[in-house]
Amino acid sequence: MKRNFLFFSFLIYAGAAYHVNAQSLLNKEREATPVQDALQAPLDATQVFEWWDDGIVTPEEANEIFSRLEEGNYDEACLLAEVYAQEPCIDNTQNKPKHSKKRKGTRTQAQPPNMQSKVSVIPHGSLSWKSQYNSDGHLKKQRKELQVQFYYFKLRLGSQELLSYHRDGHEANFGQISTLELHSHLPLDTLWGTAILYTVGRFKFGALLDTSKTFHAHVDFKPNRQNEIGATLWKFPDAGAISMQVQTSLGQISAWYQFGQNHPLVKIQLQSKKNRLSWKTTAYVHGDSIPQGLNMSKGIAENRLWASQTVNVQWPEALNTVFSAKARVLSPIASDSLSARFKLSLASGTDRLRPSLSVTCIEAEDNCSSTEWKGSVETLWERLTFKAGAKFRLASDIKPPKIELSASFAPSRAFAKLTVAFPEANPAKGITLQNEVKLDNNWLDIDFVFSFKKARRKPFAPNYAHLQAFFKF
Repeated sequence: MKRNFLFFSFLIYAGAAYHVNAQSLLNKEREATPVQDALQAPLDATQVFEWWDDGIVTPEEANEIFSRLEEGNYDEACLLAEVYAQEPCIDNTQNKPKHSKKRKGTRTQAQPPNMQSKVSVIPHGSLSWKSQYNSDGHLKKQRKELQVQFYYFKLRLGSQELLSYHRDGHEANFGQISTLELHSHLPLDTLWGTAILYTVGRFKFGALLDTSKTFHAHVDFKPNRQNEIGATLWKFPDAGAISMQVQTSLGQISAWYQFGQNHPLVKIQLQSKKNRLSWKTTAYVHGDSIPQGLNMSKGIAENRLWASQTVNVQWPEALNTVFSAKARVLSPIASDSLSARFKLSLASGTDRLRPSLSVTCIEAEDNCSSTEWKGSVETLWERLTFKAGAKFRLASDIKPPKIELSASFAPSRAFAKLTVAFPEANPAKGITLQNEVKLDNNWLDIDFVFSFKKARRKPFAPNYAHLQAFFKF
């Protein structure tokens, strides 16, 4: 009943808007669509699986990142990756070699297959299918979605049921309203309702009405391109809250306070880029409970302080040498203790030969009694890349290093990668094979990741699989 009502309401709104604007659209040159997703995918599922296989992130932490990627909340997925994996998911310091993370001919989630740069009265879009399989070969998770764009309207069915209209800074959304539709810096619960955003000069006024009688009113002021400040009043059936978010050239700071709670929830993302020096600070700070209306990841909810700090120093003239120092700090709600981890890394060289070395203090509170060392060498020859690396951990018991060899080939509009890992530097004790294939053309885009593992006295068996396909029309 809710869906039928919302669908009918939107059709009335869309019909009126189309009657007014369709004739003028046909008489003028096509212009860029405002509905195009401007977000950039900082990482894909393959990188998360690699961290999982490498023991950098736990299965629970990997699932948190996967959830944000599936929602399209790439900013939050990047934040989780930088804290859990201590790996940069966006080259925001411009200090990586040219071939790093860039695959010629492939398209990331930053460029939705159904989006075009021009408005069209001809319906177009995509049908996507994503699935994950566990080590038993059973389907663990599956998502199907249909996206259709027509004129300034967009319809999504599947993982999110939403009808939206975007034009000249004005927006109307009907259906499942999420974080992206409300332009929130903080992740929000998904609501069934209607959200309107209207632009007047440098001001934006918004309102949301949910079927559960949740209401929100929003005002935003943008004096220039770099600075923006917004405030939102939330009214839930049994609680009220106010939130603010500020954006400057240094980043974003957001705060959410629920009336009656002792402490607000604050999110901080600041960064600076210079010619040689760059830094980035990320943090979540909150009290013993999470305010209503927010959809926080488990790791953030369980720690009153959840923060990371990254500093990068670059010498482009010296073989593009990059030195990086990273730290993360967690303060669990269940105790008064602090958990800290530090990582130092150094990379230098050209595309033909680029070695790197990193050392990670796993638990700083234990005087770094457990330390992880990792070294690798990467080389690029035209469209072919080879990489070899080894990792070992110094603790009370020293185990043989893990050795990993990989090769990738990226011809036009395709990509293939094969990785072989020996967990204890001994093929007789175990081997892991990971294969990734990407293909992209005018009507089909696929991304397949398969992993197989062999243990002692056991044959090769599937470890996991991630399949993704976009059919474009």
